[in-house]
Amino acid sequence: MNPLVSIIIPVYNVEKYLKNCLLSVKNQTYDHFEAICINDGSSDQSEKIFYETVGDDPRFTLYIKKNGGISKVRNLGLSLAQGELISFVDSDDTIQMNYLEELVKGIVKYGCDISICGHNMNYSHITLPLRFPKTKIITQKKALSFLMSDMIIMNYSWGKCYKKEVWKNIKFPEDKIYEDIKTICRTFMNASRFYVSSKLLYNYEIHKGSISQQKSTRQNEELKSAYRYQMEIVTKKYPSLKFLSYWNLFKADLIHLYDMIFSK
Repeated sequence: MNPLVSIIIPVYNVEKYLKNCLLSVKNQTYDHFEAICINDGSSDQSEKIFYETVGDDPRFTLYIKKNGGISKVRNLGLSLAQGELISFVDSDDTIQMNYLEELVKGIVKYGCDISICGHNMNYSHITLPLRFPKTKIITQKKALSFLMSDMIIMNYSWGKCYKKEVWKNIKFPEDKIYEDIKTICRTFMNASRFYVSSKLLYNYEIHKGSISQQKSTRQNEELKSAYRYQMEIVTKKYPSLKFLSYWNLFKADLIHLYDMIFSK
């Protein structure tokens, strides 16, 4: 079995990073994929860089739309996807050469619905690797407990490969931040078996000015709202996991307090 993987890559003013991202996708050892790149109204040289880097590769297609935000881009990508499997890569990040090969193996060989890999959190002066100590297959409840802990399995759409059917009737909430927290838990609720690889295959680049680096009371409230939504979705089936949501709400306030103190 050699399923087609639809890789959805949002592109918005990433001229510094786009080439490395595209090359990391192009050089995958598993080459049966389509890369759906969506230019969300970039005002820099991102479009030119796309054509210079992968313009001659028929697996890559660039769609251009008016700026509307990351959720609208990903929803468009989902509607365009022709593959049996779905994966997301942010255009300022990179993936290891065997990223797709490992994640597809988890679904095809082990009959899982979602496969997940370890990742490097690359800050300006330090890299933090996050991964399971050993590769394993886990249940829905176990996967949700890790997701709600927001640690080893994090609330990001990237670093995972999904059977397309787990996205049935699911869209990212538009015009919101922390959209992944409200969305990925729903795909997990549509899955029963999860392949978790101990390999570090995704490189997440954290830049100054990104949402994760911005500090405001409004963002703190948005974050807590997302965690409350996640709690409502998950604990209808697994009430025992509610304590993890309370921890997330407390953690959000701690982070906000820290930011208020040390950003001054």
